[in-house]
Amino acid sequence: MFFGGLFIAYLVYRNRFYETFGLASTIALRTSLGAANTLVLIGSSLTMALAVNAAQRGLTKRLIGFILGTMFLGSIFLGVKVIEYSEKYERREVPGANFCFHPQGTPCANVGREEKLPEMVGRWLSGGFGHPPMEEAAEPGSGPEQKPVAGATTEGSHPAEEAPNTLPESSERARSLPGSEIYFSLYFVMTGTHALHMIVGMGIMIWLLVNAYKGMYSPRYYTHIENFGLYWHFVDIVWIYLFPLFYLINLNVLKH
Repeated sequence: MFFGGLFIAYLVYRNRFYETFGLASTIALRTSLGAANTLVLIGSSLTMALAVNAAQRGLTKRLIGFILGTMFLGSIFLGVKVIEYSEKYERREVPGANFCFHPQGTPCANVGREEKLPEMVGRWLSGGFGHPPMEEAAEPGSGPEQKPVAGATTEGSHPAEEAPNTLPESSERARSLPGSEIYFSLYFVMTGTHALHMIVGMGIMIWLLVNAYKGMYSPRYYTHIENFGLYWHFVDIVWIYLFPLFYLINLNVLKH
């Protein structure tokens, strides 16, 4: 029922801000990461189904192995979401006072240029999290002929941060595409709630592993495993809906 309410809210605002939702999906989300996570979750459903089968047959070692495999795949999914959320934070696409998404007239100030995933992860591992490439200081003594960085100002122009910005309606948040903050609010609430269900599931799997190691489950009793399998499949099915709603809606917009 909770996810049903969120899906209805999505449909209402998707209809109201049709083009904005499509553009936000196109510009802000990496479809490749969403597709990879979809395959990971489908794989985790398979390993969970095999775990239930192992419990039904009394194969304890195989049961433990498949539960560990499900946890491994779930960890990969959550790790990808951490990458996506971190990128949104750096690009100021988290709803709030600092929100900025494709404002009309000028680009968002201090928003890093588009990076390839390996480059971005490498920057984070070297201590560059929270500091997009365009924020790196220029070398001392560099002249005006230096190659400009994406998003930097050209000669004769004024930096966006120096422009008068005293009125609330002139803020980057106010100039953002209408409905874009709603899109990202729904994105974080719905995918975050889904991730929370997965984190809870990971904790339950630890408990199942302890019980399996103690030899609690057998062909005569495997209710815990079977019930949790239904829970995990539900979590996967929810993502099957979230993936096209947030990552694939741009396909229709681009045709127009």
